[in-house]
Amino acid sequence: MERGTEHMGDPDGRRGRRAANRDGRDTARPARARAVAVAALRLFAERGYETTTMDDIAVAAGVSRSTVFRYFGSKDDVLFAEHEGVLESVRRQLDSDTRGEPVAAVCAAARMVFQAYVGDPEISVPRYRLVRANAVLRDREIAMTARYQRAFSRHLARGRNGERAHLEAETLAAAIIAAHNHVLRSWLKDPARAVPWARLDDALAYAVRLAGREKEQGTERESGVLVAVYPAGASRDDVLARVRDALEP
Repeated sequence: MERGTEHMGDPDGRRGRRAANRDGRDTARPARARAVAVAALRLFAERGYETTTMDDIAVAAGVSRSTVFRYFGSKDDVLFAEHEGVLESVRRQLDSDTRGEPVAAVCAAARMVFQAYVGDPEISVPRYRLVRANAVLRDREIAMTARYQRAFSRHLARGRNGERAHLEAETLAAAIIAAHNHVLRSWLKDPARAVPWARLDDALAYAVRLAGREKEQGTERESGVLVAVYPAGASRDDVLARVRDALEP
């Protein structure tokens, strides 16, 4: 019955099947899910999060109620569902780190998360404003952040044993998350500005420096040769300061 209804009245029925690959994957699904999320965020801003229903979202998005529930199990999922995809991408990137430079790999993963936010401000900006005003949603976001941090700390501790190694990994993972979030929040408050990639790189480098892991990040002394890595766009004074720091015994 429901399948027949979708086929006749829901544009996600017949057209969705046409968009499927030969392996059965629905290639249009991300676009549909995003459209539902955008419509939901607009309603949350206009009517309030608590008073908006899944039925309201379906009407605003122009799809059936069953279609909304096919993509999202709840209103919370509408807000945070894409994080699951980003987290999975982060895990895959860390697992593919064959160079054995975990700090650099985790910083690259943090940039991937940052890109997911700045690459879709139509979702990330209103969601940020909504979460700031809702304590329950803040708790959900904190829980998601903890999952990223666990993925980072596991990778940083990979191949290292002992309580001290795990403490260092967890501390550095927390510092990288904090640095990422500090820069991201500043952009979300004023998304009309240029995306602060240089500030992010500088913040990540600062977190690594505080944790004493410059060697894996790319600053090391070996065989009388000093190699210093610094963010693109760093000032002359910043570069010289990093070299001085690296030369300190």
